[in-house]
Amino acid sequence: MGKMNELNGTNRWANWGLIVCVAWCIALPMNQTAAQTPVASEQERDLVVVPMDAPNPARRAEGASRGGALSLPFFDDFSTPSMPGVGFEGFEAYQRWEEGSARITTTYSLNAPTIGCATLDGLDRTGYPYNFVEVNTPDWADTLTSLPIALNGYFPQSNIHLMFYVQGGGRGNAPEPGQDELVLEFKSQDDVTGEVIWTEVWSTDSVSTDAFERVFVPVDQFQWLDNAFQFRFRNWGALAGNVDLWHLDYILLDDQIDPLTFEVQSEVAIVEPVNTFLRQYTRMPWNHFTPNPAFYMRDSLVMEQRNLSPSQADNIESGFSIAFNGGEATYPSPFQNTNVLPEAPFTTPIYLGNNPQGEDFVFDTGVSDTTATFDVAVWQSSIGLLHTEKVGVPDNDSITFQQVFDIDFAYDDGTAEKAYALTAAGGKLAMRYALEVPDTLLGLAIHFTPYYNNADDETFLLRAWADSSGLPGEELGENYQFHTPEYFTDGFDIFAYYPYDDPIAVEGTIHVGLVQGSEVMLNFGLDKNTNANAGQLHYQLGLGGAWLNSDIQGTVMIRPVLRAGMADSWVAVNEGQEPGAFQVFPNPVTQGELNIQVVSAANWTLYDATGRVAQQGAWTQPGLHTINLTSAPRGTYILADEMGRRARILVQ
Repeated sequence: MGKMNELNGTNRWANWGLIVCVAWCIALPMNQTAAQTPVASEQERDLVVVPMDAPNPARRAEGASRGGALSLPFFDDFSTPSMPGVGFEGFEAYQRWEEGSARITTTYSLNAPTIGCATLDGLDRTGYPYNFVEVNTPDWADTLTSLPIALNGYFPQSNIHLMFYVQGGGRGNAPEPGQDELVLEFKSQDDVTGEVIWTEVWSTDSVSTDAFERVFVPVDQFQWLDNAFQFRFRNWGALAGNVDLWHLDYILLDDQIDPLTFEVQSEVAIVEPVNTFLRQYTRMPWNHFTPNPAFYMRDSLVMEQRNLSPSQADNIESGFSIAFNGGEATYPSPFQNTNVLPEAPFTTPIYLGNNPQGEDFVFDTGVSDTTATFDVAVWQSSIGLLHTEKVGVPDNDSITFQQVFDIDFAYDDGTAEKAYALTAAGGKLAMRYALEVPDTLLGLAIHFTPYYNNADDETFLLRAWADSSGLPGEELGENYQFHTPEYFTDGFDIFAYYPYDDPIAVEGTIHVGLVQGSEVMLNFGLDKNTNANAGQLHYQLGLGGAWLNSDIQGTVMIRPVLRAGMADSWVAVNEGQEPGAFQVFPNPVTQGELNIQVVSAANWTLYDATGRVAQQGAWTQPGLHTINLTSAPRGTYILADEMGRRARILVQ
């Protein structure tokens, strides 16, 4: 958005690609509400989430206040955690940036130079819009600020340049040319007053949405050549969510750089993530995998790579490694990728099943009888700028992920690049899953995201159906409890858990989903890096309508949660308290103290809705006791003691 211009809502059109069931297309302004939608439909929408207070702008103007200055070369390809935040512990040696509002992503950009980018958008550092109310008011949004860099002793003739690659949009919402803007600023300090000065040295309001452009900016003024030099990127645009995206990659600050002759030397990088070794799912229950593991394994996968250097790359080795409970096994590929063209993308097959020169790989089913999590790494030869300085952490020559076998099925990879919605009162949504063994369906894990219209007052009912020739058939169970979308304030892509009124015995192929109460869009997370919607997702627009195949590419983020052979499960507990159970109050409890009146001493366990242990303890004597649920996530819990007494607790 232009810095001094006001965003015109009637001219700002979302990049939604709306598919209407009557075979005609419409496009809605971004500020149009669901109630204004003229025809019931399924829709793909850009992702926006619930707001939180924006960070203090004064903090963004401050320089780094801790640590020594970094020396040249300054480099980050965002393949390793380099920004402070959740999960940063242990990576302090690789910090390159102040704590800020930009974030590292691996799925939002297209055709990135290397895996991992810094993404700037309209969300603050907690993952929520800067301004959820005034959706048409543009302003400064995210900031990416380097740590101080020691440039004292260099001169304007030292040919110091900042090089970086930039893209607008990618798989997400693209900035509008001529309106939205990305700015680069250099920091200096007034010698007399000590005032910090940020000087704009480069900006763009229009870059490619599906390719990266390389930029060089000189650092050739004396006011920047000190030991407190910093640079920062800021984006100007909409503040209402995950819109107007800018992606940065392969940022290098060094001396003796001539933009006319500079070449990246010996850099071969992986550019896209791998999220599963399973044929169809990204995660599944362990007891459904173990009876027929070979069936659920992929035969092979394709690793997407790029040669950034101007010379041919030869004999690139690859393979994968698996770690579980401290043990690790490595499986080198029997093939080498030879004669890779200069500055070109290429792919390498990684064989799991049908391996031409080795045994088929399957996850070891003997390691556990309940759940299992394997740490997986897919790698290539270590060829890259400064790669030898990153030891024991992921680099752009490896992809790491966890293959989780728990009590739920998932097609999606856990990231929502867009949102999906139905615009019909009584609209039904159903995702199909094939079960290996008979089981008990407990509930659904759903990722909701509000898109301008906050739907937390809207209602829906859970549903499950048997299969009828690939479509939802007979309804399973009776579910009359109303639910509402839940949004969270502690990160991105969080799933809410919704239990069925009663556990449902299921087998074979089932369809799970819901029916919504009104035409207001509930906005489910839509993962654009997988495409289980094709063939698995069906929807029905109102009572008596036909079940339709989804035409929107991606995967709606709805996951069934099953008992999955877990022995300690609360599936037999009825609503409320069983006869003879201890007394609990208040119930529901609003994330505070839960009171329990007991008649005898006993050990107790609090289970969450998936059957996992949330808390444990002991009542040493009869009487009134308390359990602190202040930090417990909202949802349903079961309190049980060793005497077999149980009570259902609802935390709001």
